[in-house]
Amino acid sequence: MNLSPRQAQILSLIAEGCCDKEIAKRLGVSARTVDSHLQRLYLRYAVHTRASMVAKWLLEGGSPVAVMER
Repeated sequence: MNLSPRQAQILSLIAEGCCDKEIAKRLGVSARTVDSHLQRLYLRYAVHTRASMVAKWLLEGGSPVAVMER
């Protein structure tokens, strides 16, 4: 499944164990923006939990990306 670079960053940070506020801070966006991306990812992967989403992403060949601190 093709993801946008931002979606890949968010999934990578979730895989690291970051919460929404931490993801928002590290990416320089609002927590609401992170939540918006997450809602689309939940729909895309047809899951209801962060763990399930990351598991499906990794099973389809997803790999963590480096995220620059802001």
